[in-house]
Amino acid sequence: MKLRLICAVVLCLVVDTSSAPPESVNRKERASDDCNCVCGVSNRQMRVVGGNITKVHEFPWIAGLGKGGEFHCGATLITRRHLLTAAHCVNGFAAREFTVVLADHDRDSDDRLSNIIVRGVNDIKEHEAFDPFSFNNDIAVLELDEPVDFGVDVQTACLPRAGNVDYSGQTAVVAGWGRLGEKEKPSRVLRKVAVPVWSKQDCYNSGYGEKKISENMFCAGYPDGKKDACQGDSGGPLHMANPNGDMEVIGVVSWGRGCARPNLPGVYTKIGNYLDWVQDALKGECLCSPRRPNPRRA
Repeated sequence: MKLRLICAVVLCLVVDTSSAPPESVNRKERASDDCNCVCGVSNRQMRVVGGNITKVHEFPWIAGLGKGGEFHCGATLITRRHLLTAAHCVNGFAAREFTVVLADHDRDSDDRLSNIIVRGVNDIKEHEAFDPFSFNNDIAVLELDEPVDFGVDVQTACLPRAGNVDYSGQTAVVAGWGRLGEKEKPSRVLRKVAVPVWSKQDCYNSGYGEKKISENMFCAGYPDGKKDACQGDSGGPLHMANPNGDMEVIGVVSWGRGCARPNLPGVYTKIGNYLDWVQDALKGECLCSPRRPNPRRA
């Protein structure tokens, strides 16, 4: 995929961490009961190396972004007609070149075409400060040509409740159809892997070094490698369950060196730094609300 082909160049360069400071985390309430929907409800109550096959529609917000008839990147449905992905997945391309596939699981199944939902892309909002060399501000919002209807196979993920949450030390889940290993073919079925989020200092101390990690990035993975996001998962979600069990997309798969190499974790775009920017890109489209807290869990 494009990400891994250019990473060898990217990792030789220095990131200017001061060029695009994180956006304000003091934001208005984004979810609305007017949408008549809830976000982040996985059908399993609660790019991938060393991961497990997901249950069918376990993550009903995960989409495949196609280009030229081939799987290109992952994406995350956040409204009836908007998806989050990585800017490097769409940089330099026109909206008409992409196709979005939802409700997918096994890309080789005989009945796949009768089950998936396909949409075109009407518009691309790429972050205006995206740097294709450092991968800083690696985020984009896609607008579908037609909205989708929600069901057991199509739902939205929640955005983070706030932008200043420190997830270090917690376990998140990345999912996608990426390669099962650095030199292997992409996965036929959607897979997932749980990865721990690293502290900022641990990320700086990794094989990448502090200069390559901007304030808009964070690391997740295992120090000894083995499990990671890999080619094909670019643009897909890294998510975590909030206290009420709703899945929040906290990161977008951005870049890394190789796949599951020791001391070289996956690097993700920090969604919490872009909540205001995402809201503006939605053009007034409302977001589904998280489920209301269950008093019995208190």
